[in-house]
Amino acid sequence: MAIYQLPYAQEHLAELFHEARLGEEVIIVRSDGKSCELTPIADVEQEEPLAESLPIPLEPHGAGDLVPA
Repeated sequence: MAIYQLPYAQEHLAELFHEARLGEEVIIVRSDGKSCELTPIADVEQEEPLAESLPIPLEPHGAGDLVPA
């Protein structure tokens, strides 16, 4: 299992996605201790996306707010 602090993850997100797709367990931890895990989704051929794509806000809305993934 690999655990990364948020600042590092922000700079290396593409690499961390790649690690997760290879089956590695990737955990990202914020400074307040809250964390999330990058989890690969099975490859599915379909014309529609699996999820809605949302822009990532440049600045957090407030302390403790979560950012859509």
